[in-house]
Amino acid sequence: MAEVDLKDLRRLQLISAASEVICRNGVDGARLKDIAEEAGVSLGLVQHYFRRREELISETISSMLELTLVTWRSVSEREPDPVRRLFALLRFQVAGWAPFTKRWSFWIEFWSAANRDETLQTYARDVYERWQEPFRTAIDAGVRTGDFSTAIPAERVSLILMSLADGAAIHVLMAHDSLDEDGMFDLLIDMACRILDIDAEVRDRALGDLPRIISPRYPQEPAPADSIDWSPLIEARPR
Repeated sequence: MAEVDLKDLRRLQLISAASEVICRNGVDGARLKDIAEEAGVSLGLVQHYFRRREELISETISSMLELTLVTWRSVSEREPDPVRRLFALLRFQVAGWAPFTKRWSFWIEFWSAANRDETLQTYARDVYERWQEPFRTAIDAGVRTGDFSTAIPAERVSLILMSLADGAAIHVLMAHDSLDEDGMFDLLIDMACRILDIDAEVRDRALGDLPRIISPRYPQEPAPADSIDWSPLIEARPR
């Protein structure tokens, strides 16, 4: 078991290094040599765990997505109120398990590469499909309880909010002086309230003590960090 744990940790170390290189150089520019240097290991060790560059890139994308889903599952399981659950998911789009610039830079680089690579396009479709599910679930729950009122199907509402988040994130990265992270969150909340007819009093009550950083330990708020927190994946490994 100790050997298995060490192997998992080593692979996660290399995945972490790959995510950093992708943020800086893009998917196309993520060479095994650069990843080895980022991880502080030899190129041979990287190739021992990942024989092909494509294998490491694929597992890095899968791990980043799983890290996202671990957090979203925690919010969904621990937050019974559908309004707060939706707002927490929107907050997570802005402030989650990794610094804003690092997290969004990774996904933008991934989508850019997916536009040129059929294999990555398959991953991209899976990412969007799995990302959309927590939103659909929260919106459906709010409609059932009467907290949300809309003639638009939940799937379409979730697509609108996700598309708005994607566009706003690019704006924050490229034009931070005109839209910052707080402004992005306000924009998402405003649109959600308009589409779902959420009353101002209900909105303010739901936002009252919402954590500013959404983590897998929701509603506990972690301290701000400069790096990606991979601990949820370590803890999720079967023992």
